[in-house]
Amino acid sequence: MHLRDLAQVLFAHWKVVVFLSVLTVSATSYASKKSVPRYQSSATVQVSSKQALTPLEAMRVDEMSMQTDPVLSEAMVLSTQALALRVVDALGLRLAVDDWQLSRATFLYDAQVDSLARPDSFVLELKGTGYQLRSVAGGTLVAAGGYDVPAAGSGFSFRVREYRGDPRSVRVSIMPRLTAGNMVRGGIGFAVPPTTSLVNVTFTGTDPSLVPDILNEALIALQNYGVDRVRDVASHRLRYIVERVDDARGRYVSALNGVQSYKESEHTTDFSAEEVAIINSIQAFDHEKERLQVDLSTLQGIMGPEAQVTLETLNRLASVTGIANNAAMTFQIQNLLKLYDDRRTLVAGSLGLRESNPQVQAMDQRITQAAAALREAANATVRGVQANIASLGQNIANLRQRLGTYPGKESRFAQLTLEIQLQNDTYKYLLSQLESARISAATISPYIQIVETATVATRIGIGTRQRVMIGLLVGLFFGIVAAFFLEYLDQTIKTAADVERAREIPVLGLIPIETRSANGLGKGGRRRGTIPLVSLVSPDDPTSEAYRALRTNVTFVNAEQRALQLICVTSPGPGEGKSTTTANLAITLAQQGAHTLLVDADLRRPLVHRAFNLVQEPGLTDVLVGNTQLREAIRPNVIPKLDILPAGALPPNPSELLGSAAMHRLLEQLRTQYDTVIFDSPPTLAVTDAAVLGASVDAVILVVRSGLTEEVAAQRALGQLRRVQARVAGSVLNGVKKTRDHYYSYYRKDQHTDRGPLSALRERIAHLF
Repeated sequence: MHLRDLAQVLFAHWKVVVFLSVLTVSATSYASKKSVPRYQSSATVQVSSKQALTPLEAMRVDEMSMQTDPVLSEAMVLSTQALALRVVDALGLRLAVDDWQLSRATFLYDAQVDSLARPDSFVLELKGTGYQLRSVAGGTLVAAGGYDVPAAGSGFSFRVREYRGDPRSVRVSIMPRLTAGNMVRGGIGFAVPPTTSLVNVTFTGTDPSLVPDILNEALIALQNYGVDRVRDVASHRLRYIVERVDDARGRYVSALNGVQSYKESEHTTDFSAEEVAIINSIQAFDHEKERLQVDLSTLQGIMGPEAQVTLETLNRLASVTGIANNAAMTFQIQNLLKLYDDRRTLVAGSLGLRESNPQVQAMDQRITQAAAALREAANATVRGVQANIASLGQNIANLRQRLGTYPGKESRFAQLTLEIQLQNDTYKYLLSQLESARISAATISPYIQIVETATVATRIGIGTRQRVMIGLLVGLFFGIVAAFFLEYLDQTIKTAADVERAREIPVLGLIPIETRSANGLGKGGRRRGTIPLVSLVSPDDPTSEAYRALRTNVTFVNAEQRALQLICVTSPGPGEGKSTTTANLAITLAQQGAHTLLVDADLRRPLVHRAFNLVQEPGLTDVLVGNTQLREAIRPNVIPKLDILPAGALPPNPSELLGSAAMHRLLEQLRTQYDTVIFDSPPTLAVTDAAVLGASVDAVILVVRSGLTEEVAAQRALGQLRRVQARVAGSVLNGVKKTRDHYYSYYRKDQHTDRGPLSALRERIAHLF
């Protein structure tokens, strides 16, 4: 397929291309004007690590932290409703201007809306040196005054910017709190660059003045949200320790009062050195025994027979005081904590390994083995602690037996002193923990740092001009596609190439569309159904030249064998110009000097006699049935060298009549009397007359009409003629448009101005260079 053929398709359907292009551009322009512009601002925050180096007894490993990315977790807080509502309340975002083309900062600022304010709509009227705020529902005046006076309503207030232009009205409304929160949530976006603790945060909205403020407020809210969580934990811990300190102080004071009362009641203040030494030993052994019992009870509760070694188990073991001095237990705990931390590193984050990964499974196996070793060490530790408790108990019993030899008041004093010591130790320990908790609470700082604040809001997306250009390109694309699709759906024959491709027969002539009156009667005086005799009326017309070219091709189509005498002209269907082609071909043959007979063999709808203003009877049918002699039916010299045999009376059986023996005898008789005999026959697909007649003549010419005859119909007509052994000499393409086959016209006065568009363009380019 040549480029010219593609261009011809576009030229033929240029209206479709233009229509779809204009439609798409119009729709794009309208949609662009109605679309709400979007603006975006960006910022960057850094999430600091909250896990610091801590001693073994203070180390905590959270199972959830092993499966999550802490940076991503903090970034996800940005999309929560709680944070969005903080931003809404801080900036008063519930108060909005209804017209998206107007910025809220142009007319008002310092907006404050109470969380319980009801949704409502107002009209802000700006007039000269002051303003008025009216309710839309009732038109009542809500607030009024100068620009220095804040506008206050039920649950809201704001300040109006000074306006000195012509009076105008701006509609504002208070939207529901959740709606404003969803607006903030929908505009927040974030991305976490790999292998970093940075978070790139963006906010997209319709008000360019509010977009950076909303983003900055969201970052501040995120920062405060993290600090508030840490402060809540520290506050709960501090309150618990304060309560324990108060309780320990009360018990310590009570023990002191008991000793003082005992001394006063017994009238004594000192004991012998030996008794004091025994009492001190008993106190020391008793204190150590209680500590070991606590450790034993804790250890047995943690490492019971059915207990599983989990991260919580390790955290609880680390809190046991005696474990810190046990080298075996400390080693096993540290080893397990390190294994759990290594496992968290393997599976943490979006790029972490899956649970089914061989490395993770191998790590789990090592953790299981280390847990078994820890259990063995714990069992050994339990047995050792039990032995120490038994030994201390025996020592205390021996010392108490010795002390029993002293007066009972000394024993009572020792017990009271021991109680004071125990309460004193507890009280001092809690005081140290209280001070540590106060220091921790006072030194809490944000672990989310704002690296870069919000940038100036910039418009995102494409503008109206770019959208229109894209719409134009899309429209042209769909227009071209539609043009070729329509061309694909159009199965009619349009050019000589279509004829040769569809039927594989030569094209003997290309007849252009007639542009003049053809029979001398004028366009208004010609009866319906008459044949335009352009070859007779306008010999210098390009159509006449096309018929003369057809005559030449018919004359020499079989020159190497013998000239064609009996020629049948037919078409696949009605209205394709077979009768016009037959009459004008006969006229051009007669004008060349050949003795020609034009026979109207269309015994169903004859037209030849009307074109030449002859009577229909007698004619062919009268000759075939024997009612009239041939010389009486022929109209001689209708024009010089051209005789005409009309159809005659219309018979009831045209096909049988044309295939009769009388018809064969008539054909032989005509062969001896004329140089050429042209038969105008009915359409091939409509009736069988043309096939019957075509089998008896020398050749058949098939006439098709450009843009009307379908390729399937032409192929069926050709197949029907070939089935009866009719010889198809060629075809005639009728009604050719100059834009499609301008190069087939052999002669026309407007030859220079009637070139194709591609030829004219090529000539202009050549002239430039």
